[in-house]
Amino acid sequence: MSEGVYEIPDRFEDDEPDAMKNTDIDGQLYANVGAFKPSPRDGVVASEPDSSGKRSSRVAAVCLGLLCVLLAGIIGQSVYYDGVSKSFLAYKTNSSAEIKQLHTSYNNLTKERDQLQTSYNTLTKERDQLQTSYNTLTKERDQLQTSYNTLTKKRDKLQTERDFLSGRFTNLSWQKFESSWYFLSTESKTWKESRQDCLKRGADLVIINSDKEQTFLFNLKKRVWIGLTDSVNEGTWKWVDGTPLTTGYWYAKQPDNAGPNGDEDCAEIHKDQSPLKAWNDMSCGSKLNWVCEKVF
Repeated sequence: MSEGVYEIPDRFEDDEPDAMKNTDIDGQLYANVGAFKPSPRDGVVASEPDSSGKRSSRVAAVCLGLLCVLLAGIIGQSVYYDGVSKSFLAYKTNSSAEIKQLHTSYNNLTKERDQLQTSYNTLTKERDQLQTSYNTLTKERDQLQTSYNTLTKKRDKLQTERDFLSGRFTNLSWQKFESSWYFLSTESKTWKESRQDCLKRGADLVIINSDKEQTFLFNLKKRVWIGLTDSVNEGTWKWVDGTPLTTGYWYAKQPDNAGPNGDEDCAEIHKDQSPLKAWNDMSCGSKLNWVCEKVF
């Protein structure tokens, strides 16, 4: 036999034209089928199958494969979307439960807030009431303190007056008028000596502050020294406590400073004048009775 008949080819035969390699899908999927062609053996030359039947088989196989792939994809997608649907339903259910819980928590917090606001308003009202009560009690305390101080002052004044009366007023020469005690001397002294006597008695020469007091002293019916002088500055009359004279009860043309040496620097009450026109200036060295005053 000829060597050409039995010669084994160096590569697998490919009976398909080049155009089908590029355009036919079964040629792409089954490009290697040609490698399984039977080789010529035992002197028999292999015959080539029909090309149209070969292509039909390949197309059917490819379509079947595509259908399987498509069916698998559809099943996969169905399973996927079923899982997604279940997940969404579960998420929706969980979300609804969470929303319900949040709504319940919101309602509870709102209720607690309202309760706290009510408690705050009540406490604020109670605080204001307590503040008002405190202010009232503070005012009452201050009033009581003022009353206590006044009563203490009156008590001390009464105590002083009692002590003064028990220790010094051992004769009937002291008389009480309004808030003061007055001592009328039974002897005569100069103005300066009269004042020293008053100071020893815990008092001073009388200071006259009202018409009533002037009338009371005039009714003693004595010429007496009072605590008024201009010895420091001529013409400027002052009381023994240093206050200037504002209201005087001088009788006509007094004070006139008409003494022998022009030294009438001390004042007296003259018993022979009218009650509110009874003062006269005299020489401080003259001797008269005097009136001491102790103010409580």
